[in-house]
Amino acid sequence: MQSILTDLSRFIECNEAENQAFLDALILKKVKKKQHLLLEGDVCNFGVFIIEGCIRYYYLEDGVESTGNFFFENSWYADIDSFLNGKPSLLYIETLEDCEMYFLYKHDLDKLIRDYPVFSMFLPNMMERSIRGLTTRNKAMSTFSIEERYLRFIKDRPKVMERVPLKYVASYLGIKPESLSRLRTRLTLNSKS
Repeated sequence: MQSILTDLSRFIECNEAENQAFLDALILKKVKKKQHLLLEGDVCNFGVFIIEGCIRYYYLEDGVESTGNFFFENSWYADIDSFLNGKPSLLYIETLEDCEMYFLYKHDLDKLIRDYPVFSMFLPNMMERSIRGLTTRNKAMSTFSIEERYLRFIKDRPKVMERVPLKYVASYLGIKPESLSRLRTRLTLNSKS
């Protein structure tokens, strides 16, 4: 529980009563690997804080998956557009490992905000962090070569390379798994010569 309060303190400053109210609003769940938390077309009425495990979100276009991002321990994730606006989601959220996570449902967050106004800054502050991450990714996708994207990715996010199947890494990088395999082979051969 301390890890979630530590993370919460990065977004807002709470007193003991506010921290306890926040903890009381959370629901702890264990979810097996390869389970969908959200399907396209459903409304995302929750956010998750990952205690253990890994999840990803992805889009499905003409039967082809396009991974948006990966999230690990001590990370929050929700489909913010669907969560805030009650709109059907355009994405899927899937566990890639057995996960233990806290769920915070929208109606519970709304009650927290009504009862403790400090929580009104929780989502805006979280969204600011998300926007910074998206901006960085968009820049990489539009300005770097595939090789540069891959090399930056393995440098900046080694945990992903250790724990996520390469087909999802390829999807995240915007390339086919076979292309990623060839790139990795070429880089390995070049490093040996």
